[in-house]
Amino acid sequence: MKRLRALIVIACLILVACAASRPIRYYRLEIPEPLAAAPGAGFGVTVQVANIDSPPIMRDGRILYQTGTHEVGAYEYHRWVETPDRVVQDSLVRMLRSSGKFQSVDTPRNTVKPDYIVQGKIYEFSEMDKPAVFTRVSLEIELHEAKTGRTVWSRLYTDEQAVNGKEVSNVVHSLDENLNKGLSQIVTGLEQYFANRE
Repeated sequence: MKRLRALIVIACLILVACAASRPIRYYRLEIPEPLAAAPGAGFGVTVQVANIDSPPIMRDGRILYQTGTHEVGAYEYHRWVETPDRVVQDSLVRMLRSSGKFQSVDTPRNTVKPDYIVQGKIYEFSEMDKPAVFTRVSLEIELHEAKTGRTVWSRLYTDEQAVNGKEVSNVVHSLDENLNKGLSQIVTGLEQYFANRE
């Protein structure tokens, strides 16, 4: 009888443990594919988009939230398919290539020596609660001459956007729109720099 009770207790504990665990949900940032530009005069330069820097907490894949001026937390069961730093790098490559204005746009994984290097850092990429829920995206992108290392252009993008809804998926949608707006402004600024130097 004692053995039967022990087995029932163990079975109950296993059931409770299984019921308590929650599945991890993964979210993808969908930066829209830009339309290819009409053929025209290019800038005649090669560009490398370097790895984008970000705080270590942002690189573990969990979606972040901020509840006060200094307190940052992370959703344990809501994570990114790709971390924001990788999404920013890949999106910049894709957007710059689609302009058709550059001889080539690559990452450090390619051995082509570039004329210019795009570098950057993400400062904030999170949900904000105070008390309304919104998202904040803050990143800085710089353009450097590869030969001299001189910074020839930079842009800081920081913006907040409301979250419509109370689900994490609504937060993801807001972050997605906010980031897309920032990257579009950055790419336009880079293109303007090269257009003006000719």
